[in-house]
Amino acid sequence: MEKFDIFTRRKELGLTLEDIGKACNVGKSTVKKWETGFIENMKRDKIALLANVLKVSPLEIMGIEEEKKEDETEIMQYLEELRTRPEMRMLFNVSSKATKEDVEKAVAIIEALRSTN
Repeated sequence: MEKFDIFTRRKELGLTLEDIGKACNVGKSTVKKWETGFIENMKRDKIALLANVLKVSPLEIMGIEEEKKEDETEIMQYLEELRTRPEMRMLFNVSSKATKEDVEKAVAIIEALRSTN
């Protein structure tokens, strides 16, 4: 989980410590402490206000947005496979009720079939 860089984002937007502080109902010294990492545990309401003024998602402030995007991309790829390939839907439907051992056996059989082609 990568730490969000409040200072860099504030500078990108041309905002001052005072601008951020006013938008978040805190003093500029608090904003400076957020930027330097002196205050690591922000309250939820402050995260929401800060995200709004910095024009990012609260998840990004918390350092989890990037991971979520990667996960969503992979999930979307799987969904597209299921949507466009009937054989993948059939395999999914059959395997959804299978045990882990059954799935491992099926994978081994499919890999053996692929290696003979």
